[in-house]
Amino acid sequence: MVCHVMRGDFSRDFFEGCRAILLDKDRNPKWIPPTLEQDEVVEKYFSKVDDPQWEDLNLPSRGSHGRILAPKL
Repeated sequence: MVCHVMRGDFSRDFFEGCRAILLDKDRNPKWIPPTLEQDEVVEKYFSKVDDPQWEDLNLPSRGSHGRILAPKL
């Protein structure tokens, strides 16, 4: 999902949100489209990246590193 957002594959809304909060500080983003009323719009963000040079990030499972993570409080 982050890949599609950062690449701007479907929308420039991420950058518009950053503009509204960080640059102009008007907190008034102009989303395109203004609402997400259709599931198809959202589902596109969760699809695989259609780029032959793009590789999926393969993270190891938590149990494969051999030690138990415990809080240090």
